[in-house]
Amino acid sequence: MRPHFVLLFFSILLLLPSVLKAGGAQALTKKPSNNSFSAILVFGDSTVDPGNNNYIQTIFKCNFRPYGRDFPNHIPTGRFSNGRLVTDFVASYVGIKENVPAYLDQSLSIGELLTGVSFASAGSGFDPLTAQIAVSIFLFSHQLQYHLLV
Repeated sequence: MRPHFVLLFFSILLLLPSVLKAGGAQALTKKPSNNSFSAILVFGDSTVDPGNNNYIQTIFKCNFRPYGRDFPNHIPTGRFSNGRLVTDFVASYVGIKENVPAYLDQSLSIGELLTGVSFASAGSGFDPLTAQIAVSIFLFSHQLQYHLLV
C-alpha cells in the first residue's frame, strides 16, 4: 500500500461510522457539536484537486464549463466536479471552512493557509505512467514538499 492510499483510506474509515450513524450522505450537512479540528490538508489526484492545475502548465484542467455548474456562482474552479468535492464537504462538516482552496491560488490569505489547503493535482494518481504522460503535474512527493514549505 502506498502512503497516500493509506491516508485516504484511513480518513474514510474515520468518517464512515459517523456518516452511517447519522443517516448517510445527508449527515455531511450537519455540523458536529464538538469542533476539535483547526485545519485540513489535502493530498491526492483529480478527485480532490480544487484547482491547483489551473496554475501550472498541464493538459489536465477543468476551468471551463460544464464544470462548476453546481458550485456557488456557477463558476468552474478547476475542480473535476460540477460542484463541491468530498474534501469540501468534510471541511464544512468539521466546521473548518466551506471549501478547501488550492495551494497554488495566488490570492490565498494567511488565514486560508492556516485553516488548510489542498496540494492535490489532477494526474498524480497511483499509476506513475499517468504522471509521465502529463506535463508539469504535482506528483505526490511534490505535494508533500510543498506542505513542508507552509
